[in-house]
Amino acid sequence: MRKVAIVSDGTADIPKDLIEKYNIHIIPIFVVFETEKFSIYGDYGDISKEEFYERLRTCDELPTTGIASQSYFISAFEAAAKEAKSVIGIFVSEKLSAHFVEAKRIAATLEDIDITVVDARAAAIPLGLTALEAAIMAHEGKSKEEILTRLEEELIPQNKMVVVLDTLQNLYRSGRIGKIQKFFGQSLKIKPIICYNKDGSVGSRGKIRGDREEVIKRFKFLAPFVVKHAITDNIFIWHSEYKEPAKELLEIMEQHNDKGKKIRIVNAGPVVGTHIGEKTIGIVYIGPYNENWMNMKEA
Repeated sequence: MRKVAIVSDGTADIPKDLIEKYNIHIIPIFVVFETEKFSIYGDYGDISKEEFYERLRTCDELPTTGIASQSYFISAFEAAAKEAKSVIGIFVSEKLSAHFVEAKRIAATLEDIDITVVDARAAAIPLGLTALEAAIMAHEGKSKEEILTRLEEELIPQNKMVVVLDTLQNLYRSGRIGKIQKFFGQSLKIKPIICYNKDGSVGSRGKIRGDREEVIKRFKFLAPFVVKHAITDNIFIWHSEYKEPAKELLEIMEQHNDKGKKIRIVNAGPVVGTHIGEKTIGIVYIGPYNENWMNMKEA
């Protein structure tokens, strides 16, 4: 029996092979197209990413998302407890979803299981990266105290998401921004650089004026700095149906990968894809960030 098992949720976008390799237990989040309900376990689920984005292009109304019922939480916590003496649950930011609060409430009722619930103060692949790094530590035999300390002192505070949205349309349709913000964003070709704030809410690292080519040019400049300064082995290139630019970034990063970082491309899953739409691209890693890297200036 291991010392610690890790549980996370369906927004995390962790590649399935890594979920299986490190025995990460995933509580699903649901995506609903009108009357059809699909379970999403991060990188996989009842609907493929290809089918999801195809539906997203043609649907009259955006799909909705919802958290799992209590039984899913209990099943995941109990399964994890069978593998380890302690369980750490790492969940989507409380600022973005009720999943964390529900996980904490249910964990408190399972008095015979040692469960600690952590707010990752992020969602999507940044949440996935945090959970993955914790699961790697658990796989290496680290104690609950060692993992929790690293989560709070290093992994969560230094988790960086640098993402640029191609369109504000889905955020507008889902009620995340107003008509005026949408109008100025589209008319002036302003593309926001999205990040997570320290409290787990969605914030901005600035904006890029220009077309898609300008966005990719900025990311190509950023890419080598990320490889150089990332403090953990795993780096994700995250996109939503924007495969070719993602491959270009991977090539550039591998050219500068003298430290043997594990760099992977991940297509955004249905939960987050609902809100960001297509042609979003970004890089997610743990380490420092300098805004000059996106402004094409040497740090």
